[in-house]
Amino acid sequence: MYISYNWLKDFVKLPVKIKPEEIAAGLTKHTVEVEETVKQADRFDRIVVGKVLEVTKHPNADRLRLTVVDIKKEKLNIVCGAPNVEPGQLVPVALVGATLPSGLEIKESEIRGEKSQGMICAEDELGLGKNHEGILVLGDQAKIGEPFAKYLALDDTILEVDNKSLSNRPDLWSHYGLARELSAIFDLNLKSFDKFLGEFIFLDDKENKLDIKVEDKILCPRYSVVKLDNIEVKESPIWLKNRLMAVGQRPINNIVDLTNYVILEVGQPLHAFDASKVKKLLVRRAAKNEAIETLDEKERVLTEDDLLITDGKNPLAIAGIMGGKNSEINPQSTSLVLEAANFKATAIRKTSQRLGLRSESSMRFEKSLDPKLTIVGLTRFLTLLKESCPNFRISSSLIDINSLEQKTLEIPLDLNWLTDKIGQEIAPAQVINYLLKLGFGVENKKEPILKVLVPSWRATKDVSAREDLVEEILRLYGYNNIISKLPVQTLSLPEINQERVLERKTKNLLAWKYTLTESYNYSFVSDEQLKKLNLDFFKYLKLANPLSDNQARLRQSLIPGLISNIKNNQQRPEELGLFEIGNVFWPAPGNLKKEGINGGVLPHQEKHLGLVVAGAGNLFNKLKGIITSLLGNLINYEITPVFSALETVPGWADKKIAAKITILDKEIGFVANLNREVMENMNLKKAVTVAEINFDVLASVVLRSPSSCFQEGLKYPTLVRDLAFVVDQKIMYNDFVTELLKFNPLIKSVELFDVYSGDKLERNQKSLAFHLVYQSEHKTLTASEVDTIQTELIKHVAKKFEAQIRNF
Repeated sequence: MYISYNWLKDFVKLPVKIKPEEIAAGLTKHTVEVEETVKQADRFDRIVVGKVLEVTKHPNADRLRLTVVDIKKEKLNIVCGAPNVEPGQLVPVALVGATLPSGLEIKESEIRGEKSQGMICAEDELGLGKNHEGILVLGDQAKIGEPFAKYLALDDTILEVDNKSLSNRPDLWSHYGLARELSAIFDLNLKSFDKFLGEFIFLDDKENKLDIKVEDKILCPRYSVVKLDNIEVKESPIWLKNRLMAVGQRPINNIVDLTNYVILEVGQPLHAFDASKVKKLLVRRAAKNEAIETLDEKERVLTEDDLLITDGKNPLAIAGIMGGKNSEINPQSTSLVLEAANFKATAIRKTSQRLGLRSESSMRFEKSLDPKLTIVGLTRFLTLLKESCPNFRISSSLIDINSLEQKTLEIPLDLNWLTDKIGQEIAPAQVINYLLKLGFGVENKKEPILKVLVPSWRATKDVSAREDLVEEILRLYGYNNIISKLPVQTLSLPEINQERVLERKTKNLLAWKYTLTESYNYSFVSDEQLKKLNLDFFKYLKLANPLSDNQARLRQSLIPGLISNIKNNQQRPEELGLFEIGNVFWPAPGNLKKEGINGGVLPHQEKHLGLVVAGAGNLFNKLKGIITSLLGNLINYEITPVFSALETVPGWADKKIAAKITILDKEIGFVANLNREVMENMNLKKAVTVAEINFDVLASVVLRSPSSCFQEGLKYPTLVRDLAFVVDQKIMYNDFVTELLKFNPLIKSVELFDVYSGDKLERNQKSLAFHLVYQSEHKTLTASEVDTIQTELIKHVAKKFEAQIRNF
């Protein structure tokens, strides 16, 4: 936002000793960041007034002319294409080395064989308007050779304020708001804005009452309107144009320029409708897909969340953002309807963002303006209109639809609390002075607890609690004046997050010990991806605003992402091994809606560990071994996981090679091969085995299990016997081993060393060969004692599993 130094001086008397640079530094230190200060005359550096002496036709171009221009110090030869250039004219001349406001740098050049030593400028090339039909011809008061900035009486300095630092300060989006800040920062007297408002008589009869209706008083809490006649639409006075141009606004006509002037001066947007085209005003929400052509000649399609100003039927303006083409003021307009409104900030912001349309009005409305400004803005417009339209007439009553209860916000401020909060004492009189300078009211001035009355321009969004008052006092006192001292605080070590420690340990083991590569995937999957994995995507939560169609649903497993990783890296000749730890998402109970949408309730999240290996060989056994070793490292090597039949097999898994993982009677996950159909769907060239473990469940098991500890070895020797059993193919390894281990306490361990199923056995049989280790804690076992146990063991498994000793 651009702020005029001269404009500020209308409201606060700035001493000569306070330079614009000091103003900028004070605002940056205490209020908002001023990015730079620019002298207005610098925009027209090396642009001077010249007089056209001669005009002749260009010998090599029909539309170009050769001119001789006197700039007092010398006479320049300039090639000009303007049709209106004539001898005797006083014109703005950009000299070689000048840079126009548009960014064009002027250089000495040769145009169609003729030398050109500068440029005679048009209005738009100087940033003074839109006209490009010819060069700008100056008045007789111009002096040959004088700087063009001096001719325009440009003696202003412009402060560029960073808009981001104004986000929570709607009162600062105006010159008067910033003047109020300067009066507080530099302890200067601020002129009351009432002095800038004239007195007007509004009609008060039903015949002259405008037909105004506000349907949605939540989105439009205040709407003030008046009708004016005897209006003459014409060029604005020079002072008005200069003020607007100084802050980057393009003058248009006196009516539009005055609405722009008021918004820049007091912060209240105004809108003028051509009264001949507007017989009624209705403020309502737009219908779905209702369209309006705005002043920029673009058609805007609206939604039911957008607010419109209409004539009762057809839209006239998008409320708070931009007017419509069909009701704009034009040179033939003789009467107008002037609107000053207050709109709900969030509604204006959402409409502006969705349409990609920002204006000076929308930027202010979306910050939550003071509702009291509507009447101030209207009155200021009427006051200024007297100069360009001295015969204008108020032809209606003042319609002011106000649905707000404007109660003054009161905040108690305990001065003792303030001292504790700041860390040092600021004199009560100084505190009260700061608050009064900023426009706050203060009662109970002699009490330790002040009653602070928040002014309307600060109560809309900015100041609502005593902590906000601390900020106001401190920024004027100066943060640099606060004495820096270290707080007295006893430090203690933070509580250790055991689950995070476990996660880090797991990652280190998988990466360094088992040489797997960690993968990070998005938490989203696509319908197509789930289809290829034979999964029902309707059960997955669908995003309301997905980044793309390929990321439309929240994942319920890490497997799809890891399989995609394998596919993208399968050209590598060696075996691949990946892992990922991340969250998966499930519908909250009772909230799975049609198409998987979660009805606005946050989904249930779980942390999972995913593992995948790809390549050749027995990948299933390899991944089982990694999982067994990992769990041994995390829990206890004496506690081994159990791999058993998986009752419900995912659509992507091979039903014959899939197992659930159980440890300490807790099911924590599964391991399985990919089936042939899914491998073809995913175009996988390598065999793939995957596993997924519920890391939350695993963490609870690890954290409640006893730690591993060393035990004294048994003093007595072991006896090892080998036994090979022939059993039915349906007998599960885990079930058989469990039965062997629990048969007798002297059997300390059982190790499988061979599995055979060949032509020496029947088709539905297999042979399992084990090393059985026997050991006693109290004596050395004899061979006959072990033989007796083995005989009973063979009978036991024969009865339970119909197992027979292999005889070959």
